[in-house]
Amino acid sequence: MRGFPPLQIFLLGLLFGLLAIPLVQLTGQAGSSSGGGELAASSAKAVALAHSKSLAGSAREGEKSPVFLRVRYAHKPLKISLKEAKRELIIKPDLSASPLEIETQLAIRPEGNELSLEASWPEGTPDTALTIEIEPDGRDARSETVWSQGADLSEILTFLW
Repeated sequence: MRGFPPLQIFLLGLLFGLLAIPLVQLTGQAGSSSGGGELAASSAKAVALAHSKSLAGSAREGEKSPVFLRVRYAHKPLKISLKEAKRELIIKPDLSASPLEIETQLAIRPEGNELSLEASWPEGTPDTALTIEIEPDGRDARSETVWSQGADLSEILTFLW
């Protein structure tokens, strides 16, 4: 036996209306609450402002922040050099395993950081990829992958935060 379609539609609409009342109370009328929403919004703004000030403060010229540096490679290089303004960031690297992980200091600039990467491989090594990943303290990690052509690689990498 089949049901009566107008009755089924009416019951469905009634059920929808009963569910809509609590949903409207939960999601709507944020201004008529006891002020907890406004307090949370102002607290979120204060946290965002403090975070932006700390990031701006760490970006001042010459002020260095801790940086986690990771170098990945498919074929073991003979030597690798990563410099910022003639200052070597990778000192006495242990190239026995990939990835090479180092903690160092780097001045994070708002216009970006240009790093000079040089690497060399033994003769006969096929073209290979080398990835540099930099993760400053309190910021997102950035990575650049470059490919060698032949036994030597020389690139200028720009990292923006």
